[in-house]
Amino acid sequence: MTARTKLKINVKDLPVIRATPQSQDGKPHVVEARMAYGADTGMMIASRDQGYHSRPHIHDSEQFNYIMEGEIWFFIGEHGFRCRKGDIVRVPRNAVHWTFVRAKEGCTMLETHTPSLTGDPDLKGGFLMVDDDEDAKLTPGVTNIFVECPQAGEIERRAFAADPD
Repeated sequence: MTARTKLKINVKDLPVIRATPQSQDGKPHVVEARMAYGADTGMMIASRDQGYHSRPHIHDSEQFNYIMEGEIWFFIGEHGFRCRKGDIVRVPRNAVHWTFVRAKEGCTMLETHTPSLTGDPDLKGGFLMVDDDEDAKLTPGVTNIFVECPQAGEIERRAFAADPD
């Protein structure tokens, strides 16, 4: 007989989180995510539709993204680049960054954050993968902090010009 554990779960069994952060166009855009987290790191599979254009933000966590389906533009500091299925992107801790989904098919990514984004009120409902008998000290989760980035439009124009559709 196998003992119940919180150390394994199928992604289909994770609750769906629907976050609606305000986009650069001032309208909310839906991010649909399934999230699991441990003592330090959070992981989510998140889908964004065409038109999703996040506001520049920072968070006190290192972020990795693996593009599973579709296409998304990442902007990190002064850099902008198109990412497609199979690409991996790293966002350094506290780096100003944002994304833009211009492709019709949208984008689905596997994202990790260390520490996790469990401090973000838009992302409540993730699955804690720490067993009851673990002596784990949970690292406090962080949140997205939206920042002003007056040069964002120019950074985007340069990136789009360098890699046109």
